[in-house]
Amino acid sequence: MAKITYVTYPGNPKAEEEIKSRSVLFIDNEVAQQVLTMEDCLDVVEDAYREFGLGRATASRAHHEIPPLEGDTWLNWAPMVAALPRLGAVAIRIRSDFFMSRQDRLVKYAVAPGKFCGLILLFSTRDAAPLAIMNEGHIQHMRVAAAGGLSAKYMARQGASTLGLFGTGGMAVAHAWAIATARPLKRIQVFSPNPEHRRAFARQVGQDLGIQVVAVDEPSQAAEGADILAACTSARVPVVLGQWLKPGMHALSVGHEEFDDEVFRRCHRYVYSRAPTTQSYVADPERKPPSWRGGEEYDTRWTRRERRLLPEEKMAFLSDVILGRAAGRASDEEVTVFTSQGIPIQFTATAYKVYEKAREQGLGRKLPLAWFLQDISD
Repeated sequence: MAKITYVTYPGNPKAEEEIKSRSVLFIDNEVAQQVLTMEDCLDVVEDAYREFGLGRATASRAHHEIPPLEGDTWLNWAPMVAALPRLGAVAIRIRSDFFMSRQDRLVKYAVAPGKFCGLILLFSTRDAAPLAIMNEGHIQHMRVAAAGGLSAKYMARQGASTLGLFGTGGMAVAHAWAIATARPLKRIQVFSPNPEHRRAFARQVGQDLGIQVVAVDEPSQAAEGADILAACTSARVPVVLGQWLKPGMHALSVGHEEFDDEVFRRCHRYVYSRAPTTQSYVADPERKPPSWRGGEEYDTRWTRRERRLLPEEKMAFLSDVILGRAAGRASDEEVTVFTSQGIPIQFTATAYKVYEKAREQGLGRKLPLAWFLQDISD
């Protein structure tokens, strides 16, 4: 059978010449680390929250849970999309990882353990052209940490200088940098179940930040004398207990389950950050993926917990705090809590800054724009 042949019409020679001169950048994690500073990341993420709070941005996210043909490893395919017209940018972040449930934590990988697949596709809202394709690993850590740093900026008490940190992975490193950038930290007390990891973290981060970083042997010791607590782990059980909270503390978490219920009962003010809606789809009528518990999807379970433990008057969205519509703290005695549940505006803002700086510095791999355009209408 012959192939379908489309009728062709005269093109636009001027546009074709311009397209030939333009590129799409491929930006890997190494380039992103080279060009993106925490100061820049805090600035652009803060501005993105302002834009979102003023109704001048869009954000959506979804999870597609795909069952395995055998075993207990599910594919979690998770797109997050946000547009920031002020930047002239829209981006989609796609994560494609297998999820496995392992005792008290969720393990993920792509292709082989220790490898992960996350991409950001950045587009222009000015002419709809693709601008960049990026690895998202470093940007992921930086954008989440920036939200945590902003919570410390707006919610920690004046003079806060000691951080109690739980976790020693990439997310913990990024949070140490973000909080130290937002607040003049003098000391970090870090705990991890692995003694070697916490000692190595203390050496490296202490050297990089130029402040005292102490590895502690018990989780409660990380909270002793701390002004700010940050839980940056992959745990699916509480790592921060409400009984450790003292008047004036600010506590923040990356995951939904790192705080016990008492943390929320004791807090005076709770600020959250998440997309307005998360759509969840499971491609199996019988089974539930390991990211679900008790038959409930992650975000649904979390918002149910919020409503159960927190009166509405204690709750505020981070955009409202940044815009001054809600207070992050009313006194030095209040206990304040922030949970970073992920909102796509962080990706678009951070990815665009990385793209701008990579272009300025001549970094990244140039791919012809023509490869990504087509003559057949979509």
